[in-house]
Amino acid sequence: MAERTDQSKSIPVTAIDPPAGMPRREALQALLGGVGAGFALTSVVEAQHPVHQHLASPSTLEQAQQNAAVAPYTPEFLDAHQLRTLEALAEAIVPGSTTGRVAPFLDQLLAVESPPTQRAFLGSLGAFDRAAVAKHRNAWTAITAAEQDGILREASTADAKTAIRSHFQNLKDWIAGAYYSSEPGMRELGWTGNMFFAELPGCTHTGGHGV
Repeated sequence: MAERTDQSKSIPVTAIDPPAGMPRREALQALLGGVGAGFALTSVVEAQHPVHQHLASPSTLEQAQQNAAVAPYTPEFLDAHQLRTLEALAEAIVPGSTTGRVAPFLDQLLAVESPPTQRAFLGSLGAFDRAAVAKHRNAWTAITAAEQDGILREASTADAKTAIRSHFQNLKDWIAGAYYSSEPGMRELGWTGNMFFAELPGCTHTGGHGV
């Protein structure tokens, strides 16, 4: 399982327009444009990926985040098994995704997506469930963290032209985009509510398949 090291306390900060600060929605738009912390979301999410288009729409983003925050959450697009699988995959690929409500958020985005994009997502999600069954005779949610990590490492290092590598990249972009637009993800990038870190805080992913 990947781990993070937060070194933000040692990083100097640059205030942005205090006392008004920078609202999260505005901060996200800045990150999409590569402003703040020397970081652009396009460095972890392909600009052509469907999730990028959602993140660039404030109204879609706010509605999806609001709906995803409801607890207990009832999925709108995914079924219960698919949601649990996505939750486990998201946490394995980008630790912290559970706290960031990544799976419910993506379910909300997928509910308003085009049928081809929905099918592509389900194909990628199902690929890892099938890989878990093929290798360990159990669904993704039932195998161990070490077994999940092994499958993800193989997928992330497979030849770029293979199906499993494409499925991994597709899911990773969805998950990374969702996480780094969530409050915990944005705070990891240096947003504190009214300022950005002058540099991207030290955040490392070990395990060979993080963003």
